[in-house]
Amino acid sequence: MKRSTKTANSRERGAVAVEFALVAPLLVALIIGVVEFSNAYNVQVSVTQASREAARTMAITKDTVKATAAGIAGAPSINTGLLTFDYSAAACPATTPTPTSVVTVKYTGTSLTGFFGSSLVLTGKGAMQCGG
Repeated sequence: MKRSTKTANSRERGAVAVEFALVAPLLVALIIGVVEFSNAYNVQVSVTQASREAARTMAITKDTVKATAAGIAGAPSINTGLLTFDYSAAACPATTPTPTSVVTVKYTGTSLTGFFGSSLVLTGKGAMQCGG
């Protein structure tokens, strides 16, 4: 007795649907993970750039207002309202050897999807020799 090809095809379609149902959640989780990591990496690069710009301006001008403005301008791709600047190690006293101005910038925001946690706290540190 010969089986009909119609019955065999419908069984195969059912098997494909089950396989897709098993694999789809893993693929979606992988895609979400890539998107979250990419966003966090982008924010980290921006925070580091903001700290470098602030340290460079602080080393040259010794003015925290100008340094903060330069740091904010150095991170245009993120919400700069979520940045905090720490100038506690940025003083440039007249000593030998020439000191280094160090600025720490902290970003406290939310993650993109919330899949791996809702908060995102990143820190960037920039250093520049005083006097330029």
